[in-house]
Amino acid sequence: MGLNVKRVLIISYYWPPSAGSGVQRWLKFSKYLPENGWQPVIYTPENPGYQVHDGSLLKDIPSEVEIIKKSIWEPYGLYQKLRRGKADKNLNNGILDKKQGGLLSKFSSWIRGNVLIPDPKIFWVNKSVSFLKTYLKENPVDVIISTGPPHSMHLIALGVKKHMNIPWIADFRDPWSKLDLLDDYNISKSSRKKYEQLEKQVLTKSDVCLTVSNNWGKMFSELGASRVEVITNGYDAEDIKLESITSDKFIVSHFGLLNHMRNPKYFWRALNDLCAENNSFGARLELHLGGTLDAGVLVELNQLEYLKPCLHVHSYISHEEVLTWYSKSSLLLLLTFESEIGKGNIPGKLFEYLAMNKPVIAFGHEDGDVAKILEQTEVGWNFEYQAGNEGSIKKTILGSFNSLQNPNQNHEFEKFNRESLTKRLVNLLDNIS
Repeated sequence: MGLNVKRVLIISYYWPPSAGSGVQRWLKFSKYLPENGWQPVIYTPENPGYQVHDGSLLKDIPSEVEIIKKSIWEPYGLYQKLRRGKADKNLNNGILDKKQGGLLSKFSSWIRGNVLIPDPKIFWVNKSVSFLKTYLKENPVDVIISTGPPHSMHLIALGVKKHMNIPWIADFRDPWSKLDLLDDYNISKSSRKKYEQLEKQVLTKSDVCLTVSNNWGKMFSELGASRVEVITNGYDAEDIKLESITSDKFIVSHFGLLNHMRNPKYFWRALNDLCAENNSFGARLELHLGGTLDAGVLVELNQLEYLKPCLHVHSYISHEEVLTWYSKSSLLLLLTFESEIGKGNIPGKLFEYLAMNKPVIAFGHEDGDVAKILEQTEVGWNFEYQAGNEGSIKKTILGSFNSLQNPNQNHEFEKFNRESLTKRLVNLLDNIS
């Protein structure tokens, strides 16, 4: 790298071989930062507690990236011992299965929400601040970026900022005190106040609050952020090299989080009704689901008589395999949170959907960021979760099945290319460094 290269410290819990959406944003930024004059320095745990790995992501890490790993202690081992060794694959994600129940689940939920504030990574904060203060004196950087969740990563950056006057960007991939999932933790008023106080410190002490959608950008401004910038997630053109695979089957797919807060019940019923009413549709339909699936949603799907034979549930598959399934699909399903905060939720897979040039059917707020992107790019349809639009949902599905409603693809989606988004990030870094 050249003599004029600047350095940016990125504090992230998620890093390959970690899998899932949490790793993609800063992995892809780091991939394209070096060619834009910035060297990423990644600070990440040596022994994180995430359950799912994807070694294929390692190829996206350029040689210029410096990676610093330090050990972390997390309380999940204690929880698993209490459950007699039964691991909960969702615990580290902060996602609770509404069907689990039981005193231990309720107790662990209460501990998670009222003791481990802001999250179970809190035990890594002081150790990391101490290490980074020493490291940065000997190895200066021009900008610090913390990305959450987990929001303890922001507290590490906050601790460093108190001792070193280095420009700091706090990147929010999800909300913090306004996150709807917090409602599942039975949080007391005093505990919620702690979440809000910590968030306020980060928003006011950081030089920039960076987030992924316009709705959330507005929210963080209202919460007191000194400066807010929005850079969405995107797609990597190097990943989208697959030819569209034609099939006699009508494949509908969704890979990712599917729980009680993003469950398109009327979509499932529409598919079931179409299978019952249209023999050709029922014979050709395949519904493929994978990722973090709520047991209650699967029970519901298996109770739909005509849809059940069409259902295919996948265990974890790599990101490369997910992209292959997108290329095979006839209709791609997109789900955002049904709650108010869901207006700003843009699942990262949307941008890969766009680049795949496949029809998209989405469920979420009609005034949400996803609905606006679908309108701009003309690639699909957005429906509210509530009752009243069952007929339109069935008509849309059937139109896609009969190839009557192919979206009118334009080139608006190209602005979500990871290389273009990285250039926007570089402009921000150059501006504050």
